[in-house]
Amino acid sequence: MPAHDISPLSSPLRCWLYRLHRWTALLSLPFILVSILLGIGLTHTDLLDALSERIYPSQSIPDVALQEPVRPGSWDQAHALARLAVGRQGQVITLSGDHVAVVQVFEAHTHDPAMASRNRHVKVHVDLRDMRVVRITDRASSLVMQAHAVHAYHFFGISRLTVSMVTTVALAVLLLTGGLMAWLDGRRGVAYRGAVKWHVRVGRVGSLLLLVIVLTTLHLEFGVFGRGAPDASHPIPAVQPVGAVRPNSLDQARDLVRQATGTLPRAVFIRDGGRDTKFSEAGDGIGGQSVWMDMTTMRIHRMTDWRNDRQALNFILHDGRWLGGMNALNVNDVMALALLFLAVGGIGLGWRMRRGHG
Repeated sequence: MPAHDISPLSSPLRCWLYRLHRWTALLSLPFILVSILLGIGLTHTDLLDALSERIYPSQSIPDVALQEPVRPGSWDQAHALARLAVGRQGQVITLSGDHVAVVQVFEAHTHDPAMASRNRHVKVHVDLRDMRVVRITDRASSLVMQAHAVHAYHFFGISRLTVSMVTTVALAVLLLTGGLMAWLDGRRGVAYRGAVKWHVRVGRVGSLLLLVIVLTTLHLEFGVFGRGAPDASHPIPAVQPVGAVRPNSLDQARDLVRQATGTLPRAVFIRDGGRDTKFSEAGDGIGGQSVWMDMTTMRIHRMTDWRNDRQALNFILHDGRWLGGMNALNVNDVMALALLFLAVGGIGLGWRMRRGHG
């Protein structure tokens, strides 16, 4: 059979698949486009943070200072300075660049904008070289946090009815219907040409990556692949604190992590009064190695990475950092471009077919 454009009316089954494919694409297009923007933005947080600093001014910075000599690079002092600045203890500290510690203070670690009015999620930026507060932001002045809020927004107050879930369901339907149409056409010996040919080719090439995104989203929402062993750990090397134990000292704990992994961590997540604190090699606590310890006794009780932390593995596959890395061109960016091509091209094909068939 010669190559030609495909009529959706070639068989009753294909007609039904075509209509389901077309209407799913049309109805989900806004969600898919928003998800494309979010997917790119949330894997390039350095860019969003830089834009935030250009768009939003810092909140008023109080005149606070430590009552002890400055120790450049001290996370203990940065933590204490942030508490003086906003009156509350920070639960998360991440490095921005090499010299700025971002101390996060919040009531609950959630991205839901419904809580924004009473859960500001303040970030205090402290220059570690001279222990000086250089910027204070909250949800309203952070593009990263705004993107997370949109990504996790609950429509009609339904916990799992989010932009990501609507997009995921739509992509699953589009993958299934598109694949079945291509299979039916292949059985009939039909070849494609022009825009149809490229739409099908890009769909085929991107189908595996789309399937990864769909499955990892389902796991994040529903835990479909299980949560893994909660106490899984790699062997813990013998390490000793320098000097006497200083309960809840971030500096002493970071040095123990360095001894255990060979690298100073770039993030800390303080839980349960320090008894279940997580230090991570990556700023978001997902990539690289993580060390869990009781900071009240300076004892490491768990070491993880993607090999024994199923949640971390799922995030790494979901956000595309497994090929390209965060804040760099990665497979997620390529997939976003492919989705954009499929979305825009599909709308054009649907319009042309509709006009052609009255």
